[in-house]
Amino acid sequence: MHQTEKMTKFFHSIAALALILTIVGQTVSGQNKAITFSNSLNAYYNKTEPKDTLLGIRFFEPKINEITLNPDATFEFWSRPNLSCFTWRSYKGTWKKNNDTLLFYDNYQIEENDTKATYKRDSRQEFIITFKTDKGSLLKNKNIKIQYEYDYDAQIDSPEKTFTLDANNSVVIPYKYIPNLDKLAAIRIEYLLNYTEERYNYLTENKTINVKQRDVPNIIDVEFVEKPKKEIVYRTIRAVVKNNTLGIVSISKTKTILPDYYRDIEFEDSYSLNK
Repeated sequence: MHQTEKMTKFFHSIAALALILTIVGQTVSGQNKAITFSNSLNAYYNKTEPKDTLLGIRFFEPKINEITLNPDATFEFWSRPNLSCFTWRSYKGTWKKNNDTLLFYDNYQIEENDTKATYKRDSRQEFIITFKTDKGSLLKNKNIKIQYEYDYDAQIDSPEKTFTLDANNSVVIPYKYIPNLDKLAAIRIEYLLNYTEERYNYLTENKTINVKQRDVPNIIDVEFVEKPKKEIVYRTIRAVVKNNTLGIVSISKTKTILPDYYRDIEFEDSYSLNK
């Protein structure tokens, strides 16, 4: 290729890059409309590999389809799987530009589990479920809702029942009163702490609440956490814009003391500027 032709293509590339950086930088100089980057429709149909499925069900792992930069320095990420609008998800935060790099900032709150349980087994043919709070407060509400959760393959539904706590704040359920006990995978509890704060949990040692791997232990101590600890997680997402294309480079989050069970945001390899 002739040296002059190389230089011409080089300057064209520089001009295109300058144009896109000018567009995404307009927030600081009077941007008056939103700018959107999007990818192909592949993300709308993105799924996990078969090895990640459970019981033959394929779960959607939707990636971000659109990245919108608003004039007020806020952004929106949208994931819109073509399965149902109920599976759509959005993320919002703020953004800023540094040369060819875009920095996206958002945050979310994580919270300590408000219900904890410990398990033991003995030879009694009954469940004994005992309740207390972490601060030893009086349980004023004596009613608790219980529902049996069966193994998925059994295809058994269970109605919800209301039980009354005894003087020891316990519920005793003889095995003979539990239909299909051999298919029981978990016990769901729902309780209004002091009649106002809802607490619910699935009592089981199985990894999945509706997949029975072992019997549910019959001695269960449940502790309601009165004031669960909370933390804010601050997330920074770095992207680079080149030739009308945006690519995510890195994602970082602040460290927390509490476990963070939130899924990471998943992105496609690149996004093109909508013109």
